[in-house]
Amino acid sequence: FRSGIMLQWNVANYWKGRKEMIYFLFLILSGLLQGMMISLNGQLGNYYSMFGISFFVHGIAAVLLILYLKCKEKKKIRFRGVPAYVYLVGFMGIGMVTSSSWCTLAIGATAMTGLSVIGQMISSAVVDHYGWFGIEKQKFNWKELPAYLLVLAGVWLVTTG
Repeated sequence: FRSGIMLQWNVANYWKGRKEMIYFLFLILSGLLQGMMISLNGQLGNYYSMFGISFFVHGIAAVLLILYLKCKEKKKIRFRGVPAYVYLVGFMGIGMVTSSSWCTLAIGATAMTGLSVIGQMISSAVVDHYGWFGIEKQKFNWKELPAYLLVLAGVWLVTTG
């Protein structure tokens, strides 16, 4: 009987570890795609205005999202019941694409990405700490501060050569 419980526990932990590994792999893939996207957006800055780039990128994303929702849900798309602050995502995305495209041309993709990561870490810590946007509160742990400082030091080394 006891060995059956241990087997269940080991199998559950095995799959839990696999599931977490899949998340890590997808996040690494996401980062790889972001790095390429930033460089390509910067190149678009040579041909189009920053507003044009943002409109182009978000226009394509909006069309793909609507097509996905129509295929998946097979019913009329409704925007009721969604908290109003969720729609800020579009404006944030426009700001991200515009600033990253503009800055990449000036300082390069690596420095822009590093500085962006620092901004993401800070804003994510604030959102977690205060539980904004329906996220479960996770108080900031001051033991994490060295990690933030290491990332900042790495960006400084990359940008100063």
